[in-house]
Amino acid sequence: VWIVNKLSGELVTEHDPAGRPTLLERLYKGGVGKNKSKGKPREHLKPIGRLDMLTEGLILVTNNGAYAHDMELPANKLHRVYRARVHGKLTSSKLKAIRSGFLLDGVRYKGMGVKLEVVPQNKKNRTTAGGSRSQNRGQKGSAQSSSTNIWMRISCVEGKNRQIRKILSSLGLNVTRLIRISFGDYILNTVPAGMALEVPVKLLEAQRRRGKIIQQSTKQRNREPRKNEGQPDDYITKPVEWIKQY
Repeated sequence: VWIVNKLSGELVTEHDPAGRPTLLERLYKGGVGKNKSKGKPREHLKPIGRLDMLTEGLILVTNNGAYAHDMELPANKLHRVYRARVHGKLTSSKLKAIRSGFLLDGVRYKGMGVKLEVVPQNKKNRTTAGGSRSQNRGQKGSAQSSSTNIWMRISCVEGKNRQIRKILSSLGLNVTRLIRISFGDYILNTVPAGMALEVPVKLLEAQRRRGKIIQQSTKQRNREPRKNEGQPDDYITKPVEWIKQY
């Protein structure tokens, strides 16, 4: 399994007839999947799930089709976590709709976990792909925000086509940047943009980040944020140095 930090503007496919940049083509050129035995063909790489052309961040690639299939199955309810920067006014009713789920254009979307990212006053103008710094103003953990540019952390167990973009757009929130930071127990951490890291396989039945998304209570959502909230240890960790980088 390889963790890849997908670039915005590339397709998650091997070849595009229109000549647009593709993730798998770039990985093959970089040597990912190259067979270590001389004379043997390269391994066939299969992405686990998809990200649309503009979405960045974690995409898993494997040479095991059965493993990819099991990871993608909705019934396994693996958590997908994203950071989304949205433009528009966010209200309590909109947050409730995201958490509750709803029917949109004949498609039923399950409720998603959502958390606003809280930023120290002296760090408002800095953002990172895997971190949790944003440009929120006067947020203080409240469900209501007058800011027009907000960073949110969204968790879901589905991978429907352009799901997050469609849901937020229907609520008047325009997604200006979308970054996936984890899929099941695989976490993007500090993998540089465009890079691929080979990691040990995490057995599906042993993964912890799966099952129903636990929603925060109203009391939890409205309390004053603690120091460093929005930067959970699960996602802010030291770089790993023992894995192979391409």
